[in-house]
Order: sequence, then structure tokens, then C-alpha cells
Amino acid sequence: MQQLFLEFKKEFNSLHSSGANQKMQKIRSKFSGVLEINYVDGEKVLNSKNTSYSYGNLQKVWEKTLQKISFLNVERILILGMGGGSSIHLLRHEFKYKGKIVAIEIDPVIIAIAKNEFDVVEDSNLRIECIDAAAYVKKRTWLYDLILIDIFIDDKIPVKFLAREFWKDLSKKCAPSGQILFNAFTDVSKLKSITEELLMANYRVNQFQKVNGANMMIHAVKAAILSK
Repeated sequence: MQQLFLEFKKEFNSLHSSGANQKMQKIRSKFSGVLEINYVDGEKVLNSKNTSYSYGNLQKVWEKTLQKISFLNVERILILGMGGGSSIHLLRHEFKYKGKIVAIEIDPVIIAIAKNEFDVVEDSNLRIECIDAAAYVKKRTWLYDLILIDIFIDDKIPVKFLAREFWKDLSKKCAPSGQILFNAFTDVSKLKSITEELLMANYRVNQFQKVNGANMMIHAVKAAILSK
């Protein structure tokens, strides 16, 4: 892992950008394919070939979604699919969340990008684990008050994260009154089985349609917390 960070940092030492909309660099990843770090309207963003991967439009989707839920009694948050860390920045800076965050990301290249390009720094309240999210939810871990799921390869959700087995394991990770937010993007074909699995696990399930104009977000609540 350390060697990857050093190689990544060396590759980016020569980067300079001055335009409002300018491509900085392409990075190849075994897991994520071709990634691009760009400046869009003066803001640094991480994109894949076909979609926004972190910051930019995706950050707006998560900001609008998080505005719809309650943070009352949320002390531990799990992020499955950290990407470049835009949801961490939102939680810390826009929503002033001070509690513990565990961020899961399978791709060491993306973890290096988050740390070196977007200033995502581990501390006593932020732990980053380089592990497959499906494997993580099978582990014996804390229970979480809020779980954010944003797992994509380019613009597709890997099939295993739409399967009943993953959602059965995931449903056991929420504390009493815990919440789950799932970015389904526009892939609604498997939502019926996901909803059924959550209902069987004693969650109430709600859909936020066309967030920021496109994304479908699933909100599941284990106990008596209601969306605003």
C-alpha cells in the first residue's frame, strides 16, 4: 500500500492546472479502470469514463440526500465505497458531524487519490480500510447508526451488491434506530428484492426519486426515525 502511495504522489508532482474546466491527469486502476482528476468550474473532481466518481455532481446528490434525514443520535457512520472521500467532506464540513467514520474502499489507487489529492486524512475519528465491502459486512464489527452505500465500477453497480446475500449481511450492521442510504443511481431492476430483504429485517424503506435530477436513493430505517 505504501509503495502505491509513493508512486501515485511521484506521478502527480508535475501536475499544474489553471483553467476552470481542465483535465489534469488520467490514472489507471485495476479495479476502477481509467480515472480522471479534472477541474470543473474551478473545483477538483474525480471522474470515471462515464460518470462522476467523487465530488462534482455526485457530491451534490449526496448533499441533497443527507439533507432529507435525521442525524439525531448518529455516533458511528459506515461508508461503503469511499471513492475520493466527498461524502466524508460533506459530513465533516457541511453537516458538522464530529463522530466516528469507518470508510471502506477496495481500490488502493483510489485511497491514494483521496489522501494525496483531496486531503482525506485518517485520525482518531476516521479509519479507512482497503477491503471489499461484501467481505467487510460479513466481519464481526461495530453496529452503525448510519450506513452510506455508493459502490460503482464506472457507472455500474457490481452485481454482488444488488444480491440478497449482501443485503441480508448489511441489515445486521445497523444499530437500533439505524439508517441505510443506498445510491442506486438509475439501476432499479433489483430494487424489489433489496426492498423485500430490508422489510424482512424490520426496516422501513423509502425512495428518494431523481435526486439532483437523476439518481434514485434508497433510505431504510430500522426503527422510529422518519425522513424530514
